Amino acid sequence: MINLTIDDKQISVPQGTSVYHACKQLGIEIPIFCYLDRLPPFGACRVCMVEVEKMGKPQTSCTLEAKEGMVVKTQSKMAEEARKEIIEFLLLNHPLDCPVCDRGGECPLQENTLRYGPGMSRFFEEKRHFKKPLPLGPVLMLDRERCIVCARCTRFSDLMAGDHSLEFIERGYKTEVGTPDGKPVESKFIGNTIMICPVGALTSQVYRFRARPWDNDSTDSTCTLCPVGCSMILDARDGQITRTRSRENREVNDIWLCDKGWFGYEFAYNSARLTQPLIRRDGQLVPASWEEALSLIISQIQAAKTAGRIAAFGGNPLTFEENFLFQKLMRKGAATNHLDHRIGMPLTSLEEEGIGPGMEMTIGECEELSFAVLIGLDLTEQFPVIWLRLRQAINKGAQVTFMGHYAPEISPYLSETILHQPGQELEILKKQLPLFAELAKQGKKGALFVGGQYLVNPQRRDILAQLLEFQHSMPHVTLNIMEGRGNSMGARLAGMRPEFGPFGESVTIPGMNALQVLESAAQEGWNLLYVAGANPAIKFPSKLWSEARSKLDFLVVQDLFLTETAQQADVVLPTLNFIEKGGSFINIEGRVQPLMPGKEVPENILGDAEIFMELAHRLNIHLDLDPLIVEKLNSGHLPLDRPKKLETKPIQVSLKEAKQGDLAATFSFALFDQGVRMQHDPHLIQLSKEPKLRLSFKESLKRGLQDNDIVQINVNGNSIVAKIKLDDQVAEGAVVIPLGFEKKIPVHELGTCLMNGLQVELLRLFKKG
Repeated sequence: MINLTIDDKQISVPQGTSVYHACKQLGIEIPIFCYLDRLPPFGACRVCMVEVEKMGKPQTSCTLEAKEGMVVKTQSKMAEEARKEIIEFLLLNHPLDCPVCDRGGECPLQENTLRYGPGMSRFFEEKRHFKKPLPLGPVLMLDRERCIVCARCTRFSDLMAGDHSLEFIERGYKTEVGTPDGKPVESKFIGNTIMICPVGALTSQVYRFRARPWDNDSTDSTCTLCPVGCSMILDARDGQITRTRSRENREVNDIWLCDKGWFGYEFAYNSARLTQPLIRRDGQLVPASWEEALSLIISQIQAAKTAGRIAAFGGNPLTFEENFLFQKLMRKGAATNHLDHRIGMPLTSLEEEGIGPGMEMTIGECEELSFAVLIGLDLTEQFPVIWLRLRQAINKGAQVTFMGHYAPEISPYLSETILHQPGQELEILKKQLPLFAELAKQGKKGALFVGGQYLVNPQRRDILAQLLEFQHSMPHVTLNIMEGRGNSMGARLAGMRPEFGPFGESVTIPGMNALQVLESAAQEGWNLLYVAGANPAIKFPSKLWSEARSKLDFLVVQDLFLTETAQQADVVLPTLNFIEKGGSFINIEGRVQPLMPGKEVPENILGDAEIFMELAHRLNIHLDLDPLIVEKLNSGHLPLDRPKKLETKPIQVSLKEAKQGDLAATFSFALFDQGVRMQHDPHLIQLSKEPKLRLSFKESLKRGLQDNDIVQINVNGNSIVAKIKLDDQVAEGAVVIPLGFEKKIPVHELGTCLMNGLQVELLRLFKKG
């Protein structure tokens, strides 16, 4: 411990503590601009000056390490004059456009100038003028004259996100924020730079000029757009959302959000959104009242109930409570266990699955790791904010290794990247696990993160059995199964599965999964299908869906937009989205995260839970949350049910090879895909890139392919056409096929079982299409 004196007060702090942090421990406020406690000290702005005995000049407290016997004065004339001069200097060319600046009212420069500044400037000459604002990308705007060159944004891009999306260009007084090569900014985390900018130089194109801070009513809620479940704040003016912001939660997202969380709310106001129920009459969907729509659904459920051919799909966008009520309505009111939330997800049985999704550690603990292994996990595309937590561990010296079919964009920051062809997973694991054991034996805290490349795999159970055995021999290592979409953890735990009910309770007769339902419908017909928050029409082969739909008596779709599935429905019900309703979101850790409505509910639209309860009332069913369910939710964290040992059994999934198949397919997700909500977010959709198949340079040379050639992928008589992109970060023998771009690359047409390792044939159709 180091003993020092600050403003005549004695304090002891651990060795290595900065003077700034020592002052904070005593409750002494020191102004800062460039310093951010998630980044190393930098000392660029110089406003945190203090006087230190035996040092002739004022010192920056954020970069000055506390030393034994040091005497510090924060309120001396030297310290106060130094701060005044620095603030006066920073304001020389600042435009002072506070009345129109989006940062006005929550601006550190305003606050520090009022509290520590001179009150009057000695500079009366003409200030600098720039064309404003300067768009740096679809969501980011720059007012150059406001920038004080604190480097928070550029250092975040380098030291946290690692995408180098922002950098300083020019030198001296010409220094300004720019992008590499002057191109539009490319980042998944650019919204965070807007938040940490202390002067309003960086602003949101989505929020700009929409409201002032004091106009907004703020509501704490949770982002549901990926399984991380980041804590967020919804700001609304006159009942309408003006912006979303991150909310500090050290256990989950810290102070960060990905750009989907920052800007992914505009779909709620899209003019294409459904605003009233629709009923099919004479082959056309026409507006109807809620009474007509609900009465028709009830009559169809009652008519179909005796036959037992009723199924329900969906649930990932719904809250836990809504999923629980949905499955209860179907089980009690329609007497069916044919329930499935995994539309567009792997449909493996419990036996094939081996271990379900979930983390054994908290997301916040990622920063404390000494080593980690990303096993087939493209972290920034599926769990983006977890990367920002893991990057903190890397900055502290953690070793992170990746194994998989193609390198993730974060590979420059990893200790090792091991690429292999799909199908070689067990072989690679047997070779690498002994090396990881050496790290684990040193008593270091480690983690295995298993992603889709290894999980959506015919060898899944064998892979997980091997990893589970390794983990049990290493007490300092956690095994984290990273899979899911939206609130799929909540849907699973709520019982939206054919084999089990809420929290895994057994069912008398297990139902069919989504694929089995459609195959049965295509062959023998089906009475009723109820779809809530899913779009199966573009998640299964069109031939299978068309045959099933033609023999399906009645289709109900409950959604925000008239999706491809809704266009074929007999009844369409509009519903609410995550910024308009309350409930619970269960994230990948099993953590219960609260949802709260942040805006006015549109007229004539009911929430999913309201619809289910109204249907139950008409079926004379009492529908509510069981006391045991409420108790578990109130615990705040739902424990994982993990086997102690996993017996290996051959998976029952067939990967039939194409006749001339010499490439193994691997399927990838993109954070900025072109799903239904993304398509209705006018700013966010601009961050989505053109989808292409990816192939290594070695494979392209074998086939005489070049960038942007148009190729055809064949599997068992099924085919899709797409452009090719050559990528040296793809394993030889593999082709990467993107998911989530069904309109441009209809991957679902390749078959009903899109497992990694699927053997495909690749043919060139046209050069450079």
